[in-house]
Amino acid sequence: MVSREEKSLGKSQEKLKRDVERSVLKSADEILNIAEVAIADSQRYRAFRSKVLRSVNDAVREVKKNLDLHYKVVYVPTNEDVIEVQQPRVRS
Repeated sequence: MVSREEKSLGKSQEKLKRDVERSVLKSADEILNIAEVAIADSQRYRAFRSKVLRSVNDAVREVKKNLDLHYKVVYVPTNEDVIEVQQPRVRS
């Protein structure tokens, strides 16, 4: 049976993976937008884009693999991340 702490670590690690992937892909998208303007030839741009995306995807997979193999991650939410849910009080 998986302990509560192990579940928490697993969720934290998955959140970090998603955050890293989102950040890396956002950067790659911005770089590709700049490159599309800089590289006037659409055929050359497509080849460049393909190589960049392959490299980015390889890097994301490598980071995820290293996190799984070598790290235990604990996510500590900020106040903005914590959402409180209160149940309505029943009046008698």
